[in-house]
Amino acid sequence: MFFKNVLVPYDESDHARSALHIAFGMVGDDPDATVHVISVVSFNAVSMPMLAGGAFDDSSIMASSVDYDSMMGAIVHRVRADIQNVVDDALDNAQCKIVTNAKVANSPVEGIAEYVSDHGIDLVVMGRRGLGALRGMLGSVSFGVLRSVDVPVLTVK
Repeated sequence: MFFKNVLVPYDESDHARSALHIAFGMVGDDPDATVHVISVVSFNAVSMPMLAGGAFDDSSIMASSVDYDSMMGAIVHRVRADIQNVVDDALDNAQCKIVTNAKVANSPVEGIAEYVSDHGIDLVVMGRRGLGALRGMLGSVSFGVLRSVDVPVLTVK
């Protein structure tokens, strides 16, 4: 099989679920292949509280940072658990290795592109349109990924 390291970005949309089934259909019977299923969590998923008057002292910055880190950690943990449940439901008797993860990044496109480059991904299988705003024939994230990575990208409905 030509593709051994496949990435499926997952955003809870029906198109992302279809992409997961397609990826398992393509490489699922190859025990040497790996399907990576990730969700990208935006850095601004939790906003830092603004303190009255706009002045920060060291203790308030530290408390805000701890609160932010714990809230982001909880979000990432929940996303990882959600992904694992979806993967378990979609396995289709797959024999390949499966990696599930949540990545924190500025944007979904940036997170996906970084993951592709950091993990030697050789194919991205993703939903054509996700849960975000729809633009034209392709969603803005799939269009951005097509322009940002140097590997084949298969978009599915």
